[in-house]
Amino acid sequence: MTSVNTDVLDYAGFAYPVEGLGPGAKRIVIWVRGCGRGCAGCIAPELHASGEPTTLDAIVEELRPFLAEADGLTISGGEPFAQVGALCALIDRLRAIRRGLEVLIYTGYVHEQLLKTGGPTALLERADILIDGSYRHELPNTLRWRGSDNQRVLLLSKHAQRYAKQANLPWPEPRTLQVQALDTELYRIIGIPRRGDLKAFERAMAARGWKMVRAAVEEKPDIVTYDDEDE
Repeated sequence: MTSVNTDVLDYAGFAYPVEGLGPGAKRIVIWVRGCGRGCAGCIAPELHASGEPTTLDAIVEELRPFLAEADGLTISGGEPFAQVGALCALIDRLRAIRRGLEVLIYTGYVHEQLLKTGGPTALLERADILIDGSYRHELPNTLRWRGSDNQRVLLLSKHAQRYAKQANLPWPEPRTLQVQALDTELYRIIGIPRRGDLKAFERAMAARGWKMVRAAVEEKPDIVTYDDEDE
């Protein structure tokens, strides 16, 4: 794994309440930094590079006020399986506050890869739902919770089996997107847009005198990766 230090996480913030990145309308979503996969068309290239780590103490205190009412915790990125130890420790601490907290993890790897590698097993064991597979911009994204339709919704826990009838349904329309203000000029779009939605949003903002510019993308970090292989 990347680091043996499980007291800090390369963490890019959170949002609550979020709808569309997993079951329910009031999920906590956290983003981690660091990904060496480089999927073409990735919606969050600004999270490829590493940043300044945040202590788990600080993250737990930031999320604590929302745990009781949240539908679950979604972990996105970046690549969560580059920070297995720290995320395991974070999930354990959050579940000590909210017993049975449902955890959904997005990953660019496929489940079979992660099992074969062995190192990520501890994080898989803590996940209720895994959405796996590389983002592929040339494919449609008609199925809920996925960035592209090749990705799978894997219900790993007994608790998650209640979503069996929802997991392969199409996205409901209109599709929910949220905008989070990070400071006076920096905003995060939350959710999975349809193909062309971001361009339409950019045109709409331009018509109002705003120019949309992506956050700068730094060089990719030297992080652990897994060999790609067919599902």
